[in-house]
Amino acid sequence: MLSDHVFHLFGRTITITGKEEFLIIVVLVVAATAWAVQQFRRRRAVVLQRSVVSDQIVYELSRIADALDRISNRPVDQYIAAPSRETDESTGGRIPLSMFGR
Repeated sequence: MLSDHVFHLFGRTITITGKEEFLIIVVLVVAATAWAVQQFRRRRAVVLQRSVVSDQIVYELSRIADALDRISNRPVDQYIAAPSRETDESTGGRIPLSMFGR
């Protein structure tokens, strides 16, 4: 079938046997087949055409992104504020009963 091949590289001798040649050929064929399948398979792409609904979605998402950007740029001190004393003073330090709890 395949014979042994001897190569001399940089003062070293490399011997490639028939089994190794067969294995290399099989690996190359499998790699070429996988590449060909990926290149020629049907690609599925969704094309979103411009419409009133898609424009509205883009507008709303940009508003949300702007709001999140503004929130992220605020100092952290605004979020970790101590509870305000105004609510405690106005209710006398207790929570008022709701009209359903009476």
